[in-house]
Amino acid sequence: MSDVKSPMTGTIVKLLAQIGSPVESGQQLALIESMKLEIPVESDASGVLKSYLVAEGDFIEEGSTIAVVE
Repeated sequence: MSDVKSPMTGTIVKLLAQIGSPVESGQQLALIESMKLEIPVESDASGVLKSYLVAEGDFIEEGSTIAVVE
C-alpha cells in the first residue's frame, strides 16, 4: 500500500483518476493550485487507486495524504 502525499500546501483543483482504476507509477492523480500555479500530484507506485482522502476544493497542507494506492 502506498500513500500519495501532497508536495505542497494548496487547494485541490481536480481529481484525475477514478477510484478502483489501475494506476501507474508517475501517473497524475490530482492537481493542486498553489501560488496561482497548478501542480500535478503523481502516484509513486503502480497498483489500484483505493481511495481519495480529499475532495475537489479542499485546502491541504504539504505532506497531507491525498490518495491510497494498493
